[in-house]
Order: sequence, then C-alpha cells, then structure tokens
Amino acid sequence: MVKDVPTMKPRERVLRALMREEPDRVPLFELAVSPQVLSKIFNKKPEECLSIFAGWEAEFNLYEKLGLDSSSIYTLMFSPKNSRGIDKDRYVDSWGRIYSANVSAAYISRFYIGGYLTTPEKYEEFPKLDPLDSFGIEQCKIALKAAGDRIFPVAAVGSIWEVQGEALGWENMFRYMFTKPDFVREVLEDSTKFLIELGKACIDLGAEVLLDWDDYGYTNGPMMSPKHFKQFIFPCLKRAADEFHRRGAFLMVHSDGDIRLLMDMIIEAGVDAIQPLEPKAGMNIDEVAEKWGDKICLVGNIDVAHLLPFGTTEEVAQEVRRAIDAAAPGGGYLLGSGHQINDWCKPENFLAQIKTAKEYGKYPLH
Repeated sequence: MVKDVPTMKPRERVLRALMREEPDRVPLFELAVSPQVLSKIFNKKPEECLSIFAGWEAEFNLYEKLGLDSSSIYTLMFSPKNSRGIDKDRYVDSWGRIYSANVSAAYISRFYIGGYLTTPEKYEEFPKLDPLDSFGIEQCKIALKAAGDRIFPVAAVGSIWEVQGEALGWENMFRYMFTKPDFVREVLEDSTKFLIELGKACIDLGAEVLLDWDDYGYTNGPMMSPKHFKQFIFPCLKRAADEFHRRGAFLMVHSDGDIRLLMDMIIEAGVDAIQPLEPKAGMNIDEVAEKWGDKICLVGNIDVAHLLPFGTTEEVAQEVRRAIDAAAPGGGYLLGSGHQINDWCKPENFLAQIKTAKEYGKYPLH
C-alpha cells in the first residue's frame, strides 16, 4: 500500500475529476470491495469488513488504509421492509425480485431467479417502497458521518431500469415495451421518482454525488435499441440529472455491458460520470476516452472478469498504466475496476492496481 503526500483530500480530488479537471493524482474509486478480499488483505473475518455487519466506520477504515478515495453507499435502496418468503427455497425482495434463499452468487449476494411482478396487476398490488423510509435515510446519515473527509462517498439512490426489469422479469419487460408501453412508462416513472426523492434527501444530508445503479448493456451491445432507450429511459435519466444539478450535485451512472451506442444519449441526458466501462464488453478505454472523454467523467475499466482474478501483478500494473495514459490526461478519470472488486479477485492484484495508480497517476502525468 502506497501512502499519498497529502496535497488534496479525497473530496477535492474526486470533484476535480468529475469536473474534468486535473487533480493532484488520478482518484481511485470502487463501487464496493468484496469482504472476502478485504479479509485476506487485513487478516480479518469477512463479516468484520462489511458495513451490514460491522458498520460503515469499519468498512471505511479499511478503504482508507487501502488508499481508496471514493466508494458507494450501496445499501440505501435495499430496505428489507417488504421482503417476504415464498417457500423454503425462495423469497421476494422489497422490489419484487425472486431470489434463492439457499444459493449464493457471491459472499453476500443471493442468486436471482426471476421476476415476481410479472403482470400489471401484480405490479399494482405489490407495496411500493417509500424513498424517505427511515432505513435509507439513516444509512446515509451514518455512512456520511463515518466517511468524514477520509473517503468521498457516492450515494446509490436507486435504479431506473435494471431492478425494474428484474422485478417484472426481463422477457416481460421487453415484451411490454411493445405491447404495453404505457405500463412500462408507469414502472419507470415510479422508479425515477424513488431515485430523485431519495437523492434529494441524501443531498440535504450532505451527499454530493448520486449513483443510478443500472445496467443498459449485454456483453455484445445494449439491452434495447437506441430508439427504445431514447423513448423509455432517456427522459427519466434527464429528469434525475436536471434535478440533482439544480441542487448542486452530480449524477454517476453504473451500467455494465457494451453501451457505446447509448453513450451520446447518456451524455445528452446530463450524466456527469459513467462507470464501470466494462472492458470485456468492448468498452475499450482508448476508444471511449477518444470519443467521449471530453464530455463525461470516465470511471473504472480495470478488468474483473479475467485480469484481476487470474492475471499477474505485472499484467495489472501494465493495464493500469494503459488506462491512465488513455483516459487521465486533462482530468476526468477515476481509476477503478470494471465493475467492483468481487470475491474472485486476487488480493495482490487489487493492491497492485492501487499501488500502480498512485505511483503512475500523479499529475503532471508522465
């Protein structure tokens, strides 16, 4: 782990990059870091490394020791209030998504099975989460206080599209875009209102960057045509960006997949930063930086599908240097993984990512 010469604190470093200006060095952002990876680095139990068990203070302490500048407050939109069991093997979460009660996709992630709100009738009957429910508000208060000036927190305040597609079931969502477009607009209107209202509340508490937790892409292209993105998602995204901007805050969008065909519309909607630029999905950092790096802050791009789990530390260092060379000149780049640091990432590779970025990412660049 490499310590900074304390010239800028994380907040100024990140905000400079979001405004596409050069800070003292390239900021380091992770959506989240696996407690399995943290436990190996710090010789702790996984539950001692995770906010839902140990509290935000404990998690941010570890992030500070790693040298990260920024991470997300990822628990805000996942109140357990309306979660219910279906049978001994399945449950429905508060958004209407069916998960396995027994099979995990990662240390804290249950395996997604399908949608529960498969018809308009089921959707209307299902209780809607209140964006101002005490769960999210209290989580934000606690996390912002725990972060202090050590870690710059990004508040994940909702999902306009992805969670709703999972709740309806993806086949249903795509079919309804053609057969019941007004119903799809209603669903996305509800999710947009949630995101905006929780976002406004977090801004009032001190949050300066809000995250829309969405996925618009598959590995080989967008989930929907650019025409349908413009029709259904663009207006929602623009409303959120406009509302947050009026309050002096930034909007970051998380979207996996190949979203190159949607990037111009994402920028037109007013999004300030796009994460994670998944490299295995064709989001080549050289191409992305050349086409859009002067219009939007770029975040991520270090591969978590192969490089960080299976590569060598030198291969990681080489890729970090390549990403900085491509995206960091002039500012506007937060270096991080191409999603989040998952359970399978080698601790030594994650540390190599951080070390190389701190050494190579100092401004003025090499």
